[in-house]
Amino acid sequence: MKNVKDKYIFPIIVALSIAILPQVLRLPIWIVIWCALFWGYLLLSVKYQLPLPGRSLQTLFPIFGLAGILITYRHMIGGLAFFGLLAVMAGLKPLEIRTYRDRMVTVFIAYFLVITSLLEFENLAMTLYLFFSVLIITAILIYINCPKGRFTDNLRHSATIMVQALPLMLALFFLFPRLRGNFLGTIRQATGKTGFTETLALGDVAKLVFNDETAFRVEFKGPVPAQNLLYWRGVVFWHFDGNSWNTTLRIPKSRKFIQGKNPVEYNITLEPHSKLRIFSLDVPVFSPGRTKMLSDFSLMLKRPLKKKFRYRLKSFTSYSTGDFRIWEKAALQLPPFGNKKARMLAGRWRNESSSPEEIVEKAGLFFKENNFKYNLQPSDVRRDPIDNFLFITKNGFCEHYASSFAFLMRAAGVPSRVIGGYMGGTDNPFGNYIIVRQSDAHAWTEVWLAGKGWVRVDPTSFVAPERISDGVAGAVAQEELPSFLQSENNTWALDFWATTRLRWDAISTKWDIVFVGYSYIHQKAFFSYLKGFNLVSNIWIKVSMIVACFFLILVTTFLVRRIYKTGGKKDSVQELYMKFCSKLAKTGLPKKPSQGPLDYIKMIGSRNKNIRDRATDVIDLYILLRYGKGADRKILKEFKTKVNNWSN
Repeated sequence: MKNVKDKYIFPIIVALSIAILPQVLRLPIWIVIWCALFWGYLLLSVKYQLPLPGRSLQTLFPIFGLAGILITYRHMIGGLAFFGLLAVMAGLKPLEIRTYRDRMVTVFIAYFLVITSLLEFENLAMTLYLFFSVLIITAILIYINCPKGRFTDNLRHSATIMVQALPLMLALFFLFPRLRGNFLGTIRQATGKTGFTETLALGDVAKLVFNDETAFRVEFKGPVPAQNLLYWRGVVFWHFDGNSWNTTLRIPKSRKFIQGKNPVEYNITLEPHSKLRIFSLDVPVFSPGRTKMLSDFSLMLKRPLKKKFRYRLKSFTSYSTGDFRIWEKAALQLPPFGNKKARMLAGRWRNESSSPEEIVEKAGLFFKENNFKYNLQPSDVRRDPIDNFLFITKNGFCEHYASSFAFLMRAAGVPSRVIGGYMGGTDNPFGNYIIVRQSDAHAWTEVWLAGKGWVRVDPTSFVAPERISDGVAGAVAQEELPSFLQSENNTWALDFWATTRLRWDAISTKWDIVFVGYSYIHQKAFFSYLKGFNLVSNIWIKVSMIVACFFLILVTTFLVRRIYKTGGKKDSVQELYMKFCSKLAKTGLPKKPSQGPLDYIKMIGSRNKNIRDRATDVIDLYILLRYGKGADRKILKEFKTKVNNWSN
């Protein structure tokens, strides 16, 4: 015969599995296998009555688990390391379930797993899943305390508890004092990736086209600029070592105001990427809070970005950057050797031209007239990459054109630099903003011209102007594009999926703005509106509102329970129970006013063993109907029949 505790094993493992699921892909594989092995063996032991590990093994398992954690995470202390330790504990704890206390502790480990995930993830989809997790885990907790009730009734009871807690949760979220940093110093792991690091090699940007992840979202204050103006500035590359570009030059902080026309105001929500760079429409007028602007108009955070960052910016789409400065001579740097053909070509342009503008024009004609191709699968160019690209392969992506153009300009004596960022974006009609994805990554150049300053020149436009107007999908052959950018084989199902995805993104973005973006600054601004009430201080405002919400919950709960108790179904159950008690009283078994149903059963069993079992069946039904949220028609009918047909 199965042990009584065995019936709790499966629901408890379900609770732990649901709680740990969001972190499975981020946990070391050995921890996932660890939990699967222990839980799987425990389920098999229940079904086939297999022996559980002895106490000596159960003592060694935690030591092995702790050793694995120390080896895996070493000196790294953070959210994922703590979660790993908690997961190891969750894998072992079900083996020790022997008492009611053990069951309760194990379920509360599931709650802790959910809380840890809530501190790690910020998006709406995961938040909804975690609410679902709490719903299921709470229903299982109710089942442990009342195993005779139906699981659907337990779910209903769990949902009721969560709804009752919702006002207090919202009050604490908006009113509880918020920290200026992460909660308890927790470090969130970045969930997104930026398209650019501090180094750019040929082929780097082409790889990003196959990445459909969101880089950032932009909400404009006013009309969206034309597509050919949507250049999102990120990293400015100054140094070329013959194979790749990097940012080794120390750029001074910007100390001047840019002059420009056609200002555009907008808000950007940037996905976390664990780096310092942020993006702006070319070119920004100022730097937002927590950032600084360098003299090459790139923006940088003071700390690596670990969570979503929403910031406001203003940019000029028509501008003049001013005079050439001494430190900008780095824009003429070239390695002493290599790429001889490109140097000779640039030298000839310099000798034949009367101005830098004419050199730029000659370079544009060179790209247009020499059968260059714009594609995602460029030929490998390792040695002398500029010469190989310009004179042999003649096919490449935007970084090939930007890199070779900047090289030619420097070799011809025209200061130039390469810019890494994004170009364009996808309009979301359901949210009034555009989505810039990793697949929109782009590289272009800037040259310095007297009287104009740094001027953007996108050499890709010489070869594939469709890239500027229509994006990557309009400039590259369909067979080279990743599936999510192909349009030839679009079906109604794919169109429906794309529309659904945009709708969900709009909802998720609103969630990020209202809840994820609610910071110390927003809370401070919120309470500043309440100063007109002439209360003593902000802290008393917070305390008063929290207390008021708490009492509102208590009063609401009391009224709901009062109304529910007088609703008829509960009264009919109580009426039948009192009828049953009066029948027993006639046989010399009266119920004392202080006796609950369980104590009444004990008293009946001690005085009359002949009717104990039958009376227990009736009283168990009463307990289920009265306290177990199981008052459906079938059980109520059975209870009524047994009471009415009761005879001694």
